[in-house]
Order: sequence, then structure tokens, then C-alpha cells
Amino acid sequence: MFALPRTWRRGVNVQRARAAQPVLLRGFAGHSWFSATSNVHPRATGQRGPESIRGFTLIESLIVVGLIGLLLVLIAPAFTSIKSGTDFTNAVYGIQGVLENARTYAKANNTYVFVGFAEVDSSVDSSISPQVAGYGRVTLAVVASKDGTRQCQYTTSNQGNDWTANYSNGAHLVAVGKLQRYENSHFLLLNFPSWPPSSHPGSNMARYQPVTSYTLGTALNSVTPFAWPLGAALNSGQYQFNKVINFDPTGVARIAYVTNADEIVSVMEIDLLTTHGTAPSPTPTPFNQDVGNHAAIQIAPMSGEIRVYRP
Repeated sequence: MFALPRTWRRGVNVQRARAAQPVLLRGFAGHSWFSATSNVHPRATGQRGPESIRGFTLIESLIVVGLIGLLLVLIAPAFTSIKSGTDFTNAVYGIQGVLENARTYAKANNTYVFVGFAEVDSSVDSSISPQVAGYGRVTLAVVASKDGTRQCQYTTSNQGNDWTANYSNGAHLVAVGKLQRYENSHFLLLNFPSWPPSSHPGSNMARYQPVTSYTLGTALNSVTPFAWPLGAALNSGQYQFNKVINFDPTGVARIAYVTNADEIVSVMEIDLLTTHGTAPSPTPTPFNQDVGNHAAIQIAPMSGEIRVYRP
């Protein structure tokens, strides 16, 4: 493989040749695997081979699985709260959008538009017909007059009799958009007290509350109810909408019930609470409106401004 320098002394050359030979471990001298030209080298002391690497034992695996299960149990309520909060936010701003679009439709088409509100049991599948009264799922539907007329004359007595008599399974109405459902939300029978700016400066909830009869959750049933889907008789559809806000062709909003004739008020309100399933979140007494997950949607009937108040 290489030549050693030759000297005149024979013994010196032999010693040099012996020194140039590779030193092998005992028991492997002369083996072809460890020749001087081989690329395979003996493993250094302390180096681990594949046969020395082991996996997890059964006990270790069970401990890891148990810890993962415990963590899931601990964080599940947090995920539930996050989902409820997200659903509630979608409901608040979704309702605001539905009302704004309904007013725009009434003005653009020179007709009367009726926005129906209902709340049903959220534990019942939304495909079931009829839906079951309860809490946790707020539902909205929008219909409009086909011929541009009110379908109901405002009177001082027996108001709404003409609407009921001429309803004809909604033959004079047309659906505007699809049914809207909002989970983990509650509005029926809610009536947040006034939260005047003078007493609560800087509060996001500061506002003046309308009288009880113009807070939708506690207002009397409307004289312009309708069933959904259209084509069903009153109280015979999948949903029955008895709480109704209507917009006239000029965009003015009203809640029409049996004793208020053609009254236009300064403000109307929809109060909303979040729920967890079918149980509304408890409202503390006294109610600090600057704390919690709730909202008030106010409608200015004349201007059509729709404003959301949240803590």
C-alpha cells in the first residue's frame, strides 16, 4: 500500500513496517471486516446501538393516557364557555343585521316588512316540527307584504282581527331571506332596567330604557303574527312568531299590539342574555349591567338607527 524508506540497517526497516500495521481489538485480528482498508470501525466505548434503545412500558403509556384524559376534563368547561360566548356574539350582531336589512327592504320595495322573533327549547333538534317552547335558541324570520299594503288596519279596538281573518296561510306574504337561528341566547321575558348616562358615566351600557310594553321580551304579542314556513295556518307551522317588529315603506318601526293603535315611540329594545343549553344565565340582584355577558339592542323607530349595548 505504501513504501517505507529503506535504510542500510535491516532491523530498522522491519520495526517500521510493524509499527505501520493497524492495531485491532483482541479477537478480531486478521478479520476481513477490520482490514486496513475497511470503512467499518469498531464502536467506541459508551456508544449505544439500535438493540439498546427501548420503547415505553405499558405502565408509562397508561400514565400518559391518564394525564391527557385529566387535562381534557379540566379544560372542557372552558371550551364550552368560549363556544357559548361566540354563539351569543353571533346572535347579537346577527339580530342587528336582520333588522337593518328588513328596514332597507321595506324602503327599497315600498312595502311593509314584518320581523318575527321566537325562542324555543335548544335541546330539541332544529329539524323537528313543531318546535317546542323553551329557552336557548332564538329564531328570526322576515316576511313582507306582497301587494305593499299593511294587511292590518290600526284601530282602537279589536286590532288585528283583520290580519287573522285574512291570513290565508300567509298567501299575502312573501319570505325575505332564510330562517335565522341563534344558539345559547335568550330574550323572552327579559326587561333590563334603565341605566342612565347621568348615573353611569363612561358605561358601555348607559342608555334610557323604553317603557315595558316596548321591550320586545315583555311586550304583548303582536297583532301581526305569522307561521313559518309560509303556507301553514297560524299556530300550525314549524315555528310560530308572535313577537313581531314591523317596518313601513318609510322605514318607521313599530311593535303593534291590541291596545297601542298606530303609536310610534322614541325607542324600542331587545334585551338578550347568554345561556348554557336551556338554562339562561342567572341575572343577579341588584343587576350590575356593566358586568356579565348580556346585551341590549335599541331601535330608534323614526331614524331607523339600531344600536348595540354590551358591557
